[in-house]
Amino acid sequence: MNYTYNLTEEICRWSFEVHIKKLESWWIAFTNPTAGPWKKIESYNKNNKKGEVFRYERDAPRPDLIIVNDDLKTIIIFEAKDDLFKLNIKNQIEKTSKVIDDMNNILTKIDNEFWNNRNTYNTFLGLLWGSETLSIKKDILKTFKNYSDCIRKKNTKINVENIIGIEVTRKNENIILNFHTDSDQENSNKILNSFKS
Repeated sequence: MNYTYNLTEEICRWSFEVHIKKLESWWIAFTNPTAGPWKKIESYNKNNKKGEVFRYERDAPRPDLIIVNDDLKTIIIFEAKDDLFKLNIKNQIEKTSKVIDDMNNILTKIDNEFWNNRNTYNTFLGLLWGSETLSIKKDILKTFKNYSDCIRKKNTKINVENIIGIEVTRKNENIILNFHTDSDQENSNKILNSFKS
């Protein structure tokens, strides 16, 4: 039986989450699915026991996904949309930049056994979107620059020189993940390579 579907924000986020769960080096600290377990951020202590490190209030703004890599000492906070165009709406850029920056400020102040020393990790902005065909490189870079310019104004501690993009496309009925960055710096390449392993 064949199923038809659109590359919605939910399917794009879910597709990337499934991929992350197959990798040894990355794990999901928070996900924000529709009608899902959006209330808390969780992490692991030194004995690999999972516990809560932060709980959102019901109407509090929150990102769509937070992933962690302890080997790279890296956290990526993602905003997800159906397509690249929706990420480029001015109000969306401003809203997302504030949510990501506020979330990073929270994460750097958490001090408990489950978050451990992760408050010292490098934090990156991640953008996740769907497309029926691969996006044009200049459009992706323009999107990254729009976010970088906006979030830089906040005197943020987020690494805005390296934005990570996950583009979900499909060929026939197969979902394909495409990885983008706006930098050739070593840490960007390490992150993208870790997604491919």
